[in-house]
Amino acid sequence: MAQSLVRGLTVLFLFSSDRPAWTVKDIAQGIAVPLPTAYRLVKTLTERGLLERNHTTAEYRLGLKFLEFGAIVHRHLDLEPLARPLVKKLAATSGETAQFTLLRADRGVCVVVEESRSTLRVAPGTGRTLPLHAGASVQAILSFLPEAEQVRVLARPLERFTPRTLTDAHTLARRLRVIRRQGYAVSRAEVYPGALGIAAPVFDAASRVVGSLAISGPVGRMVPKRQALTESVVTLAREISAGLGWRPPTPSR
Repeated sequence: MAQSLVRGLTVLFLFSSDRPAWTVKDIAQGIAVPLPTAYRLVKTLTERGLLERNHTTAEYRLGLKFLEFGAIVHRHLDLEPLARPLVKKLAATSGETAQFTLLRADRGVCVVVEESRSTLRVAPGTGRTLPLHAGASVQAILSFLPEAEQVRVLARPLERFTPRTLTDAHTLARRLRVIRRQGYAVSRAEVYPGALGIAAPVFDAASRVVGSLAISGPVGRMVPKRQALTESVVTLAREISAGLGWRPPTPSR
């Protein structure tokens, strides 16, 4: 029984983003067992929903049961301890305020903040919520939500926080397409007058957007170092995503 369990787990560990599909013959070779043994293992794993067969190619992939496992892990994963050291690192290296925002229903909730030590700074409070259209930290989330959810958000009245808040749905939709294409959001005085924000999305193991990492500060300080700050935000947001099990898409050949 223990040997069968070990062999079954060894089969599952063969699958990766680089090689997501295997034939039974390849599995037998991969774990060094006779072909009949590989067939029995694959049959059992398929019956339990851990593998599924492509009847056209006769290849096997990980089954839908793993999506259920992933959802359970995601629900009980505490993201704050994972994000906090990287928020601190971003604030320390940039000298500006850094924050981690989580998606909660139709709003973004600021759950981790590390304020700039400068007298003139942007200081969003921990626990503050924003609708998903207002500012870089939430636009970085909204732009990577499914299109149907974006349409639903844009169909509502969009609250204005400053004269520069985007409240026209068509203008905001164009902004979201740009953010999705470039991989980060930039906003200027859309929530806080005189402030510039830069944010990048954070993804879970299923490549669903769950939040964002953002940096903000006075426009006069932010603009000269905007490129370097953008690179830092994107890099550290990817680190948080990797901690959740996310892997960047494999480039198509």
